[in-house]
Amino acid sequence: MHARTFLSTHALLAMLTAATLTSCSAADGRTTAVGDKTTVGDKRPSKSATTRAQLLSKAELRALTFQEADLPEARPGSIPVQDRSAPADGSSFAPASDPDCQKVHDIRHATTASTVVSQVINWKDGIYPGGVTLASYDDGEAERLFAELKRATGSCRTYKGDGWTGAYTSTMKTQKPPEAGDEAVQFREYSTVDAGKRDELSIVVRTGSVIATYVSLEIGRTPTFPTGPISKQSERIRDAQDK
Repeated sequence: MHARTFLSTHALLAMLTAATLTSCSAADGRTTAVGDKTTVGDKRPSKSATTRAQLLSKAELRALTFQEADLPEARPGSIPVQDRSAPADGSSFAPASDPDCQKVHDIRHATTASTVVSQVINWKDGIYPGGVTLASYDDGEAERLFAELKRATGSCRTYKGDGWTGAYTSTMKTQKPPEAGDEAVQFREYSTVDAGKRDELSIVVRTGSVIATYVSLEIGRTPTFPTGPISKQSERIRDAQDK
């Protein structure tokens, strides 16, 4: 799958056939993951790091997705889960002008994962949905890909790409990630669209053989994603692999 600034929103909206998006106000109720300190990742010790990470099945990944009680910031009945047995879509786009930026998109969208489950998050106070991708990899592959992700996010800056609305230019900026999983990165991608400044937040967390990606999007405002549920989900993922 090729990089695109508008893919996240398009793919999420396509999954929301039965959900209605509400008008928005400032995301004051969320525990923000925004940080001002620039960093490309954070390594933390893990009990699962000393054992062979278990490859989780689709059913196991679905069981690890957020429940409504986990995300009080989300609209009730509006966090649907979807399996993915193949890359997210079959549309063809030109790759990003910067290979490292393309690498970030490929890993974030789990293009090579053995098993992938996606979840749409419709915020109570947001127009645009957020999303979560849980991707399970063969032993050792998740750690290798995350090393590539940290390197690529440290290199990617401004790039050009091709998306659902045509050609675009996007700028990536890394930030301090939340304390979650074995290692994490956080970055934002900025671009200008007709409606204003587009700001997409991505938080990517590796826990053993699973890479989880959390995305939140706003136009004209700063998106956030609550960090408490991310940390709790990472612990559940760790426990599932340690069984």
